[in-house]
Amino acid sequence: MINPKLKNKTVLITGSNTGIGKHITLSFAEQGANIIIHFLGEKPQIEESFSLEINFSGKEGAIEIKDAIIKDGGNAICVEADLMDSNHIPKLFDDSERVFERVDILVNNAAHCELPDNIFEVTAGNIDRHFNVNTRAAVLLISEFVKRKKRHRDSWGRIINISTDAAQNFANQISYGASKAAMEAFTRSIACEVGHLGITVNTVAPGPVQTGWMTPELVEQVIPNIPLGRIGRPKDIADVVVFLASEQAGWLTGQVIKVSGGHNL
Repeated sequence: MINPKLKNKTVLITGSNTGIGKHITLSFAEQGANIIIHFLGEKPQIEESFSLEINFSGKEGAIEIKDAIIKDGGNAICVEADLMDSNHIPKLFDDSERVFERVDILVNNAAHCELPDNIFEVTAGNIDRHFNVNTRAAVLLISEFVKRKKRHRDSWGRIINISTDAAQNFANQISYGASKAAMEAFTRSIACEVGHLGITVNTVAPGPVQTGWMTPELVEQVIPNIPLGRIGRPKDIADVVVFLASEQAGWLTGQVIKVSGGHNL
């Protein structure tokens, strides 16, 4: 096995108490990394005409993952922050550094997704909520990460953003898709700006991944559009995220990598 050399590195994964984020968290823990489990404490309140499309597990889900990591001999803490509020971002890093001194790897996994999300029913609030979490918060987290790297005179860092393979054309999820497409553009620009600091910046764009939200009927409908012939598993995404954080990926930056079984090429 290739050793990614992540033992004792500290990784902050946003939205890491559920779904793909949970599996990314556990995969880093398997490599001996120190884990910061970010979670949202209260379910977001949105307009009555929209429904939130996430599996919300809150503090309870975060503690469950932390306890499992510690039971297996790892190091992990839980940190709460509402990424809709930009004031929470410095505090998220402050709380992390009080325990682990510094953050080496940032994984921007947290996402806001609500329906309906089409041009016929879109509202200002709908657009703002998607971009506030999926784009603005991710960029501000990167900015905080980079500034602290400079302050610590640290010459090694990894930033991995999570997008979607349909970001460039996501009919019926237009605000969600556009917010992720914007993050992909930020990825390329920021990679150019921070390369001299020894920090790589990349994005993983998952295809359809089963985290409990896909019905058997939807799976049957989607599979013919996936050249590799199966729905994605959370570990498919987690494995690539861990690789991008590894020593072996040290000369790879500014990339958007579709991990989709060939879906949406």
